[in-house]
Amino acid sequence: MDEKLRILKMVEEGTITADEAAELMKAVGADDQQEIAVTMHSNYDKKMFRIIVDSEKGDKVNIQFPVGAVKKILKATGKLPIPDKNLEGMDLSAMIDAVCECLDDEVEGDFVNVTAADGTIVRIYVDK
Repeated sequence: MDEKLRILKMVEEGTITADEAAELMKAVGADDQQEIAVTMHSNYDKKMFRIIVDSEKGDKVNIQFPVGAVKKILKATGKLPIPDKNLEGMDLSAMIDAVCECLDDEVEGDFVNVTAADGTIVRIYVDK
């Protein structure tokens, strides 16, 4: 039984997938008639969502939140957790839609990298 618990712990930690766990369970002699519930946990929500804004005026924004928190903020408010004053002239609605889609698809790396006409640079990404 100890081996089965270790396998389930590895799934919980994201070390192995549910399919790999099933194979390991078979290898250690798990009873086929015994049903084992394995909940998939994505580590994506624990990764860091980062927003960096550098304006020509010298304003600098460097924000980081866990992806799971950003998803909840977007769901509750429909806004990104950044000050709008640094994003004047940008289509925030389109940017928020793009960010939501990328978060839903669990995209890693850059998914917004914009240089505005006034020289403001906006970079939004999820750490790999």
